[in-house]
Amino acid sequence: MLKFRTAAMSAVAVVGLAVLAGAQTPAQKDTTHRGIRGERHGQVEGMRRGGMRGQRGHVGRQGRGEFVKDLNLTDAQKTRIKAIHEKYRPQFQKLREDGRAQFGSLRDARQKGDTSSAARQRIRAQREQFQNRARALRQKEHSEIRALLTTEQRAKWDAAAKKREEGMNQRRDRMKDRRGGRRA
Repeated sequence: MLKFRTAAMSAVAVVGLAVLAGAQTPAQKDTTHRGIRGERHGQVEGMRRGGMRGQRGHVGRQGRGEFVKDLNLTDAQKTRIKAIHEKYRPQFQKLREDGRAQFGSLRDARQKGDTSSAARQRIRAQREQFQNRARALRQKEHSEIRALLTTEQRAKWDAAAKKREEGMNQRRDRMKDRRGGRRA
């Protein structure tokens, strides 16, 4: 009986020490961002979204695939639209690469401590120039696509474009509010 009691007390001591040792290790911080519904950043209802373009499928917004279905495009229109996208793809790719290089050099200057008003103006001007180039390229592509559409499809396209513009303006206003009313 004494041996059994000693073995039981030893087992309890070992388990207690293991629990105590586990409690001493620092807990790992949850680095995933959780949205208002508790999902991880980049996941909506168990499905992963892929990057900036993949966020179109966000809950509450009409995804690109649904919009295209609403237009009821013919096969010929779909083929021609794909050709237009392929035509502009290298230009958008070059624009992205130029932007990465441009903003990388700006980031390096900022990290070196160049925070003068001249540097801020230069950054603001380069950002505006980049945005204007991207906007012009996007408008050219959209105007070519819009030219392929029928009158009914154009009406749907224009309504969706207006809705997208309103959404972008709302997001821009929210960002201004987050920054305290200033543009950085």
